[in-house]
Amino acid sequence: MFIMINETARANINNILERAIDIGQRMLVTGAEVSRVERTITFICRAYGVRHVDVMVITSSIIVTIRGNDIGVMTQMRRVPGQNFDFQRLKSLNQLSREICAHPMTSDEIKERIRAIDTTDTISLKASLFYWALIAASFSAFFGGRLEDAVCAGIVGVFLRLLQYLLSQTKLNPYCVLVLLSFVGGMLANSFMWFGMDIHPAAINMGNIMPVIPGLALMNSIRDMFSQETISGLLKSAEAITLSLLIATGFAFSAAGTIIAFQTLWWVYLLTSFVGGFCFHLLWHGHVKDAVVGAIVCMGAWGCTMLFLALGWNEFAGYFAGAVFATIAAEILARFYKCPATIFLIIGVIAMVPGGALYRTMFYAVSGEWGMFGAQGIKTFLYAVSIAAGIVIATAVWETVKAWLTIQKNGGCPSEGCCSLRN
Repeated sequence: MFIMINETARANINNILERAIDIGQRMLVTGAEVSRVERTITFICRAYGVRHVDVMVITSSIIVTIRGNDIGVMTQMRRVPGQNFDFQRLKSLNQLSREICAHPMTSDEIKERIRAIDTTDTISLKASLFYWALIAASFSAFFGGRLEDAVCAGIVGVFLRLLQYLLSQTKLNPYCVLVLLSFVGGMLANSFMWFGMDIHPAAINMGNIMPVIPGLALMNSIRDMFSQETISGLLKSAEAITLSLLIATGFAFSAAGTIIAFQTLWWVYLLTSFVGGFCFHLLWHGHVKDAVVGAIVCMGAWGCTMLFLALGWNEFAGYFAGAVFATIAAEILARFYKCPATIFLIIGVIAMVPGGALYRTMFYAVSGEWGMFGAQGIKTFLYAVSIAAGIVIATAVWETVKAWLTIQKNGGCPSEGCCSLRN
């Protein structure tokens, strides 16, 4: 069968495909999950009349093939650089994709909008120093540290952020940077003891492990696997787990003293989870308004966890309940604010990311306490599984309810249209 190919249409669609990949690549770098990137590229292409779109996204590359009677078959591939989380840019890119689907633009117009997003201000070094210090101090108290431990954790956090900035100017391997950063952090925590101060290095380390632990990558990998993006999810999970072990080992090798065993008051948990979630959102260049909402979700999720523990449930059920709360809250807020649910979900579960448990696991390993290492390691794994299960099940329920509402809204049609981007 002879197919007439329109060269003009082919050239136009080729340019649009390039712009769609530009948007998808930037979304992946700024923190979007793989499934969101694939949907975004697909919906943009369909907004221009392309009905056959095949998209494959993994952590390091994007491959898109489109075909049609008038354009033939076209394939483009793009290499994706390392991630640099930026909630404001992710939100802007998501909004741009919505506008394109609602009112298709020319390739040049899209290119100009992308350039404007690329040139938006990023978080300053001074601001990141402040946010890192508050995150470290908050989570030091969250994991059982005293006031003096939290203050020392904040001071160490400032030095670590400065060191991270200086190392980023070199060509040192990123894995080596993280190990060096965590080891220096542990040494700085111990330095307070050398001056005769009554502090607990473990509390300081567990506070400072949170800004570098790849919790966002881990949560996105879980969502990718649930969306049947198994290869991408496994690759990202393997990377996140490897980085987590390297970071925890770096801190643990420099550790002194013993693991703290203080009890944290309920109001301290809620306050520190709010402050930590708020500062994490700002550290990843989010809007203040979104940061407040995300921090409330974080505090609510941990409050839900504490409630289940108070009712006599085991701690894993509490983590599961907290993850369910954070997921449902994030999806509702995403629909209300017309932005990716990732922005609220990651902050919502950040207090539950087992940074402290991972630190304890590696501490026991370098201390040669293999029985405690095995027990704590299993416990850390079950924490992660509980959070993952909560996200997966809550997402499944949400998608089912949303699909039912869409069918009711469209009078029996299972879709709002190929050009409608979902939250």
